[in-house]
Amino acid sequence: MFGRKNERTLLREHIARTLRVIGTTVAGDRGARAANTISERLRCGRIDICDNPTCPNCTPTA
Repeated sequence: MFGRKNERTLLREHIARTLRVIGTTVAGDRGARAANTISERLRCGRIDICDNPTCPNCTPTA
């Protein structure tokens, strides 16, 4: 049911989110941007948090 690809994806997302939290805790928004740069170079992706409640990419679809 769960293949190796899914485990890698989850691990990469976990690493990206952890780096984002650490960066935010240490240096606020500037640290979060630095963490995104680091995770992107590690090929783990970026975590972008949108503040716009009407954003079509972020709004939940029911």
